[in-house]
Amino acid sequence: MTGQDDDFIAQAFERVRNEARRRNGRVPDLNGRDAFRRTPPRPQGGRSGSGYQKLKKGRPSGPDGRYKPYVRSAESLGSILNKEIQSRGWGKDIAAGWVTSHWEELVGPKIAQHTRIEMIKDKKLFITCDSTAWATNLRMMQRQILQVIAEKVGPDIIAELRIYGPKAPSWRKGPLHVKGRGPRDTYG
Repeated sequence: MTGQDDDFIAQAFERVRNEARRRNGRVPDLNGRDAFRRTPPRPQGGRSGSGYQKLKKGRPSGPDGRYKPYVRSAESLGSILNKEIQSRGWGKDIAAGWVTSHWEELVGPKIAQHTRIEMIKDKKLFITCDSTAWATNLRMMQRQILQVIAEKVGPDIIAELRIYGPKAPSWRKGPLHVKGRGPRDTYG
């Protein structure tokens, strides 16, 4: 190293020391024990003696000048949604919707092919079947179906099944009709 390089480095260090004195009034002792000790910030401007400090812009750094690692303390989306569902009381509605959308998983594909959920109202599940035989079969399996639903979504969501057969065909056509006994067996 030449003398001129040495002089340039000394001038740079002197500029850094002067800037440090100007900013916080003291220069850290690089040879002593407080080289890496962080001094608490002094209150600046604003209300004197009340402890208010002027916020500094930028990314916080440690005593050695390196950036502090950014630590995220955010909640997961699932936990936020669960808190919101609980606070608004949507748990039973969401569970009932799950039963409707996963009906095939609950009862199996063969039964689901012949049944359809009409609605869920007041802990009652209304089901229509495509034949009277399937309605009768489902009434016999009612206890097992309720147990499976309780295992999957919890108790007190569905307490009763209302099972109906197919609807009878309507002979009524158009907006006008004549009052009377209605259609009867006149085919034979």
